[in-house]
Amino acid sequence: MASYETAEAAYWAFLETFNARDAAGWAGVNSWPHARVSAAAPESAAHWRPLTRVFADAEEYLAEPLWADLEATGWVRSESLPPTVVQASNDRAHIAGGWTRYDTDDEPMAANRVVYVMTRSGKGWGIQAQLKTDSFADGVDFSSQERAAVSAVEATLALLDAGEIEAYCEALSYPFTLVGPPGIIIKIDSAEEMASAMRGVGDDRINAPPGTARVVNCGRSGANVTFRVERDGVPQRALALVELRDGAWRMLAISRI
Repeated sequence: MASYETAEAAYWAFLETFNARDAAGWAGVNSWPHARVSAAAPESAAHWRPLTRVFADAEEYLAEPLWADLEATGWVRSESLPPTVVQASNDRAHIAGGWTRYDTDDEPMAANRVVYVMTRSGKGWGIQAQLKTDSFADGVDFSSQERAAVSAVEATLALLDAGEIEAYCEALSYPFTLVGPPGIIIKIDSAEEMASAMRGVGDDRINAPPGTARVVNCGRSGANVTFRVERDGVPQRALALVELRDGAWRMLAISRI
């Protein structure tokens, strides 16, 4: 389990250990279980599959091929984007960041924008989840995608605010990932399963005031968007990874602070 003093320290260590080809150190940055959720377009061949994956522990995480395939493309190192904390509490933080990959000539190969869900356990901070746009490119104007993602989040939350639980669940993308308190990740495979889970949590009234959605980062087929809801009048801050699938933007994962 990760044991970094700050969320930002864990963020920097993620690529430092990866660049060092330090498998144990790289896995050691994570908190378990660990989720990796991608909004890559279905036709993309540049990203890991499946797009949603929850790893129980370091052994499972490191069972996948690591550096060989990446080095075969000419990759030498990756450079982290400076982290920005967009939402935080005592034991959780949403850090907007990302990376750029460089080849043997020190030329950029690819870039990404990600929100890292950081959690603090008794040992320290680690990465509980990666919410990846997996469709970012430097120098591209994504303003139309940003507007579409915000509109989708607002429309979906309006269903929740109206108490239309079945319609809300149908508006999400599956498998859907819920990142909860430290150590809690839930993967839900269908709208029916989501509706059943929501009916089972009790009669808390959830309000979703309009106009709270804000884009954190965005690409062609993915965006991270912050928003706010109220549960029985108590404000709660959250963030959603939104993906473009079959021509519609839908929330693919939610993490709350």
